[in-house]
Amino acid sequence: MTESEGHLTYSVPDVSCGHCRAAITEQVTRVPGVERVDVDLDARRVDVHGRDLDDALVRAAIDEAGYDVA
Repeated sequence: MTESEGHLTYSVPDVSCGHCRAAITEQVTRVPGVERVDVDLDARRVDVHGRDLDDALVRAAIDEAGYDVA
């Protein structure tokens, strides 16, 4: 994971299709403070944008969607 103000980036190796993108986006957008979720299938990366982001909650949401953060 990398972090900058209002932005968290996660490596998610199992992300590979539109279903993956939809499942992760649906779960992560429920996390308080999340304003936007970008899932890059080629880079196998999830970028989360928002305010006062909680890393533990975002990781839990990705896990709830069925994916592991590397």
